[in-house]
Amino acid sequence: MGAIIKLRWSISLLLICFTTSLMAQKGEQDMTDKLYEAYKDKGAKEVLKVYEKNNTNKEYEGMAEPLNVLAYRLMQDDKDLKAAEVLLKAQIEEYPNEANPYDSYSDVLLEMGKKEEAKKQIEKSMQLASQKDNEENQLVIQAGKAKMAMLENKDKQLNFLVGNWENETKTYQNGEEVDSSVSSNNVTFDSSGSIMIVDHDDSGKDPCCKRVMVYNPNEDEFDVSYMRRNQPNGIYSSKMKVKEVGTDHFELMEQYTNDDNEEVQVKHDIVKKPKNVEWTTYASTDGNWEKVRSMTLKKKD
Repeated sequence: MGAIIKLRWSISLLLICFTTSLMAQKGEQDMTDKLYEAYKDKGAKEVLKVYEKNNTNKEYEGMAEPLNVLAYRLMQDDKDLKAAEVLLKAQIEEYPNEANPYDSYSDVLLEMGKKEEAKKQIEKSMQLASQKDNEENQLVIQAGKAKMAMLENKDKQLNFLVGNWENETKTYQNGEEVDSSVSSNNVTFDSSGSIMIVDHDDSGKDPCCKRVMVYNPNEDEFDVSYMRRNQPNGIYSSKMKVKEVGTDHFELMEQYTNDDNEEVQVKHDIVKKPKNVEWTTYASTDGNWEKVRSMTLKKKD
């Protein structure tokens, strides 16, 4: 199961929890069970016949709509994507101006590997959701943004950094170089969780520190934890937003709280070159940027 699908099910879990609450209030479980029995007996087409005959409530019930709930059940428990697709197409036909049926249909298409078709459904769901401000539509927009970010591989923007690197580092104070060193970085990426891990060794080739970057598709940023060996203050956390400013040129804006409880902004300017990566870091506590570090990363064989 790929990263997009894992993300989709985590979003679906959020939506299903919301759905379950609605179902308890609206008593839709009996209908869903009846429809599932019809599916087991004669398949998806029989479900639609039973639904049309027994669904006396024509008012839209949101994510608790029986066809919507059953479609996810068929996707997750019965692995019957074709049947789920039939039900959700019928749901769209029944409620063409509601956002969630399109979002749910996009999940089926993602599971089928039809990413471009899924994008169209996600865009339609978000467009409709933006027209009605309620809890369900807020969830639809949140889910849509997350899925689009993953489909566009936003979590993999920095994957050119994966590998084993020699790191020539210079540090600066008041514009003047004050120190230089050579160390190494090993960068890996776990696609199942959209996690980038950077292991740093010091100049003596001893483990120094670790940076774990987890992509957050809802905010289109990385949640970062930084751990330094023998660091008395434990783990530092920050948020890092990536912006592509040109071909092979990225800007990372990072925010964190330092040991003096000051809010610090850090700007990382990264340029990918044919044989190395140039990484320059600027810091600011008062709105003025000051160069604090430059790194030249050279890939090891």
